[in-house]
Amino acid sequence: MDGTVNFTHSNSSRCRDCKDRVYQLLTATYGVCQVGSSFPWPTKPDHYRGTTVGDALERISEGLRKLRGYRNFIRAEQLPPCDFYLPEPGFIVEFDESQHFTQPRSVTLRSYPLELKVGFSIAHWLDLCQRIDAKDNDPPDRDERRAWYDTLRDLVPTLHGFEPTVRLYSDAFRWCSLHKDSEKDRETFRSFLKLALPNETGVELRR
Repeated sequence: MDGTVNFTHSNSSRCRDCKDRVYQLLTATYGVCQVGSSFPWPTKPDHYRGTTVGDALERISEGLRKLRGYRNFIRAEQLPPCDFYLPEPGFIVEFDESQHFTQPRSVTLRSYPLELKVGFSIAHWLDLCQRIDAKDNDPPDRDERRAWYDTLRDLVPTLHGFEPTVRLYSDAFRWCSLHKDSEKDRETFRSFLKLALPNETGVELRR
C-alpha cells in the first residue's frame, strides 16, 4: 500500500494527483486522514433555529433564494460527504476547485457572522469568487446547492465540537509536486496549514 486513494474528479489529471497528494500529506502530518466522511447533520436551516449559527443560516439561505430565484436548491436531507476529516485534533479539510468560486458562494461568504472562526481567508475566497466567477448550470441551481453545502461545512462543525473547517484552494500550489516522504515538502505543506492552524489548540480567525 502506498497510501494512494483514487479520487473521482472531472478536471485535469494534475488535479486528481494534487488531491491525492494532499491526502497523503495530511496523513503524514496527522496520522489518520479519512476520505469522504459523512456526518448525520441536517441541511435545512430550520433544524438550526436556536443555535449560535441559526440566524446566519436563515439569512444565507434567503440570500441564495433571492439571488437568482431558485427556491428549492436544498435537496439532500443530510450534508453530503466532506473531502477529508482529521479525527485528531478534529476538523474537516475541503479542497476547493474552481467550481466552488461562484456568485452564490460570494453571497454566502458575505453573510458569515463576524465572530465566526474559519480555517481560511474569507477575503481571499471572496476575491477568488470575483475573479473566477465559475458557472455550473446543470442542473440550473447547481451553484446554489454547492454554495449552501459549503456554508454548512463551515458553520455546522463547530456546533459539534470540531475545530473550524480548513479550506485549501486547488490552484494555490502545485500540490502534486510535494512528496510525503520529504521533510522539506512536508514543511512546505504545513506552512499552508499554518495559515489556518497556527497552533495545536485552535484555529485563527482569518478575514
